[in-house]
Amino acid sequence: MFVAAGLIVVSGFFLFITFGGRDKSSTAKSKISSKKIIEEKVKNDKIDEMIEGITKGNNDPESPKPEYQQKPVNKEELNFKKSWSYDSAVVANKLPIANVSQIPSGILVEPETGKILWSKLSNKPMEIASMTKMMTALIVFEEVEKGKISYDDIIYVSKAASRIGGSQVYLDPKEHFTLEELLKTIMISSANDSSYLVAEKIGGGSVPVFVKRMNERAKELGMKSTQFYNPHGLPEKGSRDNKSSAYDLAILACELLKYPVAMKWASTWTDDFRDGKFKLVNHNKLVKTVDGVDGMKTGYYRQAGFCVTLTAKRNDRRFVGVIIGAKTKKLRNGFAAKLLDWGTGISY
Repeated sequence: MFVAAGLIVVSGFFLFITFGGRDKSSTAKSKISSKKIIEEKVKNDKIDEMIEGITKGNNDPESPKPEYQQKPVNKEELNFKKSWSYDSAVVANKLPIANVSQIPSGILVEPETGKILWSKLSNKPMEIASMTKMMTALIVFEEVEKGKISYDDIIYVSKAASRIGGSQVYLDPKEHFTLEELLKTIMISSANDSSYLVAEKIGGGSVPVFVKRMNERAKELGMKSTQFYNPHGLPEKGSRDNKSSAYDLAILACELLKYPVAMKWASTWTDDFRDGKFKLVNHNKLVKTVDGVDGMKTGYYRQAGFCVTLTAKRNDRRFVGVIIGAKTKKLRNGFAAKLLDWGTGISY
């Protein structure tokens, strides 16, 4: 009797542990499961909220857009004259700057008035080196504007592009970049390899097709003294070197002024590339050392000399200047600074 009672008690104890334990375990698991469901729902709600916010922001006309998504400035809004006058221009070495006789060719224009302030052999075709890249960049900006390519498009590095020498960012065929990243390397640090790669991409795999477009665009803009053979400006074999005139390059600079992102990058002193592993440094030191300079492009190889196309804004006046063929960088930069000071001092 006592044994039977003991068995009943022990059996009850085991039943309690088995089913009671399962109930507690089941309840605990249920609570954990419910907690995970709630956390997942909150997480999903937050994601939905973020997506809704992003979508709303993209559709909101008042929402600020990334600089590369901003629309080009209407050329009429820049108030640039369609034709320029030499009537009041100071000619050649009559310019009251000491080193003017050492400058082979140049021009200073105030495009909002249409006045050429100074001109020296400004229509003479001369080798322009990396100032070539202004046309390369312009065509890319125009292709984006037409919707034929996007700044976010991925471009894989070709073997041909990786072999381009001179100023470069050392592109490797194992790499790929967005068009935006490549354009920054062109506008800031004058990358020859990036210039070749984007020309190859937009030319449908053919750089000659792109170069043909460069020459067609030059004619459309009225650049009568210009001939391109490549998209980067390095000298070619057989004297097939890119040539243009100071006047033509001033026209080209005015066209690029339509694109805010072009000016943003042209005036950037330093920036990162390859997620900060490579530092881009602007070849145009004038953007850092001369007040008002906001662009645009330098150029150099031995035969072309030291060249620059500069854009500047001073006292609400826009200036565009070009210097071609200076013997030293110091001469080019010093003369450019004095030329801008002289132009700023002219009053009407």
